[in-house]
Amino acid sequence: MLFMEISTWEPENRDKVVEHFKKLKMPSGIKVVNQWIDLTGCRYFMLYECDDAETFGAFNLPWSDICYIDTVPVMESKEFIKLMMTKH
Repeated sequence: MLFMEISTWEPENRDKVVEHFKKLKMPSGIKVVNQWIDLTGCRYFMLYECDDAETFGAFNLPWSDICYIDTVPVMESKEFIKLMMTKH
């Protein structure tokens, strides 16, 4: 399943976030599709695949002390339209 994640942090946590990124190791089961940084600061976007809740939690929990994480399950619109066409 695909997830779009938006992580935000307070400006005073910038250095802690940078340190987390330096040590970041993706757990087995997380496949990053792409990542973007907000050039205006304090926001990071990531699109990734993950198939189970345990891996999802292991990936996000280490960030919960310094970031607000908003994660949304997503699907490409053409795939969604195709899916909806088969339902009707």
